[in-house]
Amino acid sequence: MAAASAFLNQKPLLVGMTHFAKAFLGIGAITVAGAGAIEVTGNPRDVGPRIELDVPHYQPPAQLPANGQVSEITNTEQNPNGVLQAMAWRIPDGSMSPWVQGLQLDSLQEEKTSPHGANANEPHARSVAEAAIAPPAPNSGQARILAPQMDTKTTLVTNNENGVNITRGAVSYASGAPLPSAPISGLTQMAGIGPLPIVSSDGRTPFDAYKRPFAATGAPKIALVVGGLGLNSRITERAINQLPSEVTLSFVPTADNLQGWINKARAKGHEVLIEIPMEPYDYPDNDPGPQTILSSASAEENQHRLEFSLSRATGYFGVTNYLGGKLAGSAGPATSIMKMLKARGLGFVSDGTTNGLGQFAKGAGLKSSNADRLIDQRPSASDINAQLGALEALAGQRGYSIGFGVGYAVTIDQISSWASQAKSRGIVLAPVSAMTN
Repeated sequence: MAAASAFLNQKPLLVGMTHFAKAFLGIGAITVAGAGAIEVTGNPRDVGPRIELDVPHYQPPAQLPANGQVSEITNTEQNPNGVLQAMAWRIPDGSMSPWVQGLQLDSLQEEKTSPHGANANEPHARSVAEAAIAPPAPNSGQARILAPQMDTKTTLVTNNENGVNITRGAVSYASGAPLPSAPISGLTQMAGIGPLPIVSSDGRTPFDAYKRPFAATGAPKIALVVGGLGLNSRITERAINQLPSEVTLSFVPTADNLQGWINKARAKGHEVLIEIPMEPYDYPDNDPGPQTILSSASAEENQHRLEFSLSRATGYFGVTNYLGGKLAGSAGPATSIMKMLKARGLGFVSDGTTNGLGQFAKGAGLKSSNADRLIDQRPSASDINAQLGALEALAGQRGYSIGFGVGYAVTIDQISSWASQAKSRGIVLAPVSAMTN
């Protein structure tokens, strides 16, 4: 009773402070004991967040490279779609996000100097691209130079400049290099209706100036043309940005901002064709478009119609037909058109629906080619893949083949997927100009 009475007689503030002090000392003791246990038994690697830097042991070379040349470095993993493939560009409906103007792979390149010479035995790092786009370096104990994970070949070259050894990384892109911007001087005639292609005074032709360069390797090659572009901006963006640069793109001459589309395509490495509307059998019920080339028109009238389409833009190496079955059956008008194209230094690619046009082109001495297959007459993934397989078989037999398609979303997707695997089967994707002769 005495103890209880003494407790009740204490001041409440004093009691509260006493209990708080005891609780604080108890929590402190538990915290100290826990920290001590972690220090003794814990693994500091489990503490996060953290950044680990793996610095392999450096082994200096036995001797410096001769004449300042460093051995060639190639990337074993290839990404045909370049750096952009690593980014989230695809949106849920299967389309691509807006094209980013001015983004160039060389903006990701770095240039480092090398301490070859007096300090050659000291460790140094050197990179040709941001480390973020390179595969991780293995913990091999060997020094490694990071290379970008794309379809490139990287060579490091050391030169002595004014007594200083300077090492630079020179990257040559197997695909994606931009083509020269149009118009190229001397290849354009300014007319009242717009710019027209001409052969330059020194003999250069628009065909040779605007085609995509190609070096044959002896392997079977396939050319693909995707047409109908310029009318649907979303599809046109996808074709320009998603398809390999070796794919030739064909544009409708009456498309809005045609020159802008051609400029974008060439900046991505695509060579370009213009589609010339030509008379089909059921014209005018089936109307190819304004200024259609007609079998019943005079040569002068058809010349005006042809020049209208040609004057919509510059930067194309040749033309292709849009329809034209009835024109192909009229030798006089068809031959006249082919001679006009030849006089302007252009090439002609038949879409495969009217082989007679290709014959008239050859007869007129015009550089020309004919598509072997329309790859998306039935625009489904399985049918397009079957047609691409048939093109592979034909290329294996005679060394080359040509396919023509339309700018459907499924066509763009299937070509992109097929092209990423074709190289492993010994197939080379080539621009159609390489087979137009």
